[in-house]
Amino acid sequence: MLRKFDHKALYPLWILGILYLLPILLTNSPYYDDIGRSVYGYFSWGIDGRPLSDLAFALLNMGGPATNIAPFPQILGILILTSICYLLHLKLNPEHKMGWLIFTPIFLSPFFVQNLAFQFDSFTMALSVAFACVPVLVAGQGWLKLFLCALVCVVIALCFYQAALSAFIAVICLYVIFELNKYTLPLKLFSDISAAAVGMAVGYVIYAKMIVPVFVTSDYANGYNQLIGGLDDLTANINLTETVLKSFLTGFVGKIYLVVVAFALMSVLLMTGRMLKQANGASVKCINILLLVLALFTLLVCIPGPGLALKNVPIGPRVFIGFGFFVTGILAVSSFMLPNRAYLTNILSIILCIVSFSFIATFANATKSQDRLTEKVINEISAEIYKVGVDNIKTITVAGQMLYTPVADKAIMKFPLMRQLIPDYFNGPLAWGVVKMTELHIGRPQPSVARQQELINGICTMEEIANGGLYKIFYKDGDMVVSFLFTKCN
Repeated sequence: MLRKFDHKALYPLWILGILYLLPILLTNSPYYDDIGRSVYGYFSWGIDGRPLSDLAFALLNMGGPATNIAPFPQILGILILTSICYLLHLKLNPEHKMGWLIFTPIFLSPFFVQNLAFQFDSFTMALSVAFACVPVLVAGQGWLKLFLCALVCVVIALCFYQAALSAFIAVICLYVIFELNKYTLPLKLFSDISAAAVGMAVGYVIYAKMIVPVFVTSDYANGYNQLIGGLDDLTANINLTETVLKSFLTGFVGKIYLVVVAFALMSVLLMTGRMLKQANGASVKCINILLLVLALFTLLVCIPGPGLALKNVPIGPRVFIGFGFFVTGILAVSSFMLPNRAYLTNILSIILCIVSFSFIATFANATKSQDRLTEKVINEISAEIYKVGVDNIKTITVAGQMLYTPVADKAIMKFPLMRQLIPDYFNGPLAWGVVKMTELHIGRPQPSVARQQELINGICTMEEIANGGLYKIFYKDGDMVVSFLFTKCN
């Protein structure tokens, strides 16, 4: 394929990806689990059902213990994603010189910002999406070949990052949409769809029966392995998904996406009209129209992906991998509306690129601001530890949640989704700030959650040893409580 087509379009995609990632690279800030891995040197993706992530990062890291080699994994991750977008362009849309722009939302998705922010995970998450997309590159080359490729790639993708399963389903939907625009007969499409579906199903069974029982031991992963119990659970998951999507699709940005969807709807109507005018029989016309509608609907469902079927649906933005594929889908159908006016879709794609660039820059600057406040608080807490005496501090408990800086607060006002993205390292019993304090200064372990709650409830029986404005520090018998609750004790 690379020999047949001019691959110069790959270079602007690489440049676009690096420029997009630049705000995060310049911030160079460890993100949640990055802190624990940097401090304690663990990999521990395997216990969450991602054994290939352990292997891949160990190779990249030159063995253990895990050390922070950022921004190398993030740069590799964005190069992988942009390269797979180029290959999708060659497979699905090679006729249009600038057609690769349609696929940029896959890596420019505002929800994928969180994946790219991880200095460790970004590399393996990108690999998972890439492997999930590979089977579509062999679509149309025979049932058995597509089946085997789907089976192997699904297992590999799941072993890197389970949420990538939605990328596999979504990219097959993109293939169907592009083929329908080429008037491919339903029988051929059904053959490809069935090969991909059966391959995915067998691959998932292999993963669930052979990988999960051997590797998964963490409560975190087991908590997400329970299927919904009925319609009420499904409705709750849909409502959660709607809430997360609305937190981004709001204000001026929401209006921009509304225009893109409007173009797509008009294009769907025009495609439907063209299908009805085809020389094929009525049954073929109806099936093609039905396939188009189902493909678009499935792309929409792929935004939360398989999480919809889980009792404890993970609602972090990082699992909404399907959003970028959905936007690619609606841009694709928009390009079909006026085939000789492809530049109109290119303009829409560029506008969405600008939105994404603005979003990631806002995130990076808000994160930098919040990190500076966190380090200030850590320095002050550490000073109090030294005052009391390091040997006298046995445990540290965090009560409440640290306030956001004005910069972070404005980012959240503009994009409510930022509340789930911008780190707040002091946020209750599982505060990452304690781990970060271990990295920067001196840290102490946290007691059990039940013991922490007991200490918080009895905070007024403790001695207040510091008041930092944003927080107060209490101490008693070796237990220290850092409280952001503004509790008033008589």
